[in-house]
This record gives sequence, C-alpha cells and structure tokens, in this order.
Amino acid sequence: MLQTNSNNSVEPLAISKLYHQALLRHHKKPIGFDVTLSGKQVRSADGENPECGDEITVNAKLESGAISNIVFSGESCAICRASASMMCEKLVSMTTKQALAVINDVEQSFNEQKLFEGNLSPLNSVFSLPIRQQCALLPWRTAVQVLEAGG
Repeated sequence: MLQTNSNNSVEPLAISKLYHQALLRHHKKPIGFDVTLSGKQVRSADGENPECGDEITVNAKLESGAISNIVFSGESCAICRASASMMCEKLVSMTTKQALAVINDVEQSFNEQKLFEGNLSPLNSVFSLPIRQQCALLPWRTAVQVLEAGG
C-alpha cells in the first residue's frame, strides 16, 4: 500500500519500499538462474566481489550478433542475484553493441545516482546502500567480459 502525504502524493519511503519489494521478487524467482546453455555460440565469464564474497558465472548464447539467451549461476547475495535476474530479462535479444550500451548506462546510473526506469527500477532501492552497489554491478560487469570475449 502506498503512503501519501497531505498533498496526496506518494511518499519517497513508500516508493523505496516498492522498489525493495520488486528487488526481493527477482531474488526469490530469478530469471535465467541455474539454466544450462550449450553450443559453440555460448560464451562464459566468472565474476567475483571480494568485498562480500559474491561469485557469479554469466553465460550468453550469441547468434548473428545478438544475445539469444543469457543466464547466470553462482553463490551471491540477494542484491546480486536480483540484479542478475533483471540483467537477463533486459539484455536478451539485444545486439552485443546494444547490450554493452545498456550496461554502460547501468554503471553510469549508479555513479551519478540517476534513477532507473522500467524493469530496472527495482535497482533504485540500492542507491540507499552505497556499499551494496558493487553487488548489483557484479553481474553487469561480468556480462561485459562475456560480450567482449572473442570479438
């Protein structure tokens, strides 16, 4: 339920709670988690956040210059896992160039505290947790390794 103030506008705290709830939904039912991809077009990279111990593997199947599927696995915190889920949802069907541009935008949004929109809006709840932004960025940075590997 949204909290409204005397002007009948939504309180920032209520919005933050909504973002947090959406983030938890991705953590509990992640898209692309523990799915196996096979074939010559599958690329893989491992990422690690030594600050908290998150370890993630990102696999992407690239066909005709586009991501036909992208998945992840590993041991990670709720923020990393939810962020990876959103990444898998966002990047599938994009060309490598488009995906790298989106990943750059994600990194820049965290750096500039610029609000995310659409299916990435749950990441806005991480702005209040600066030390956890590295957790949220780990899957995206790992995806860069996947997309840039092998040209």
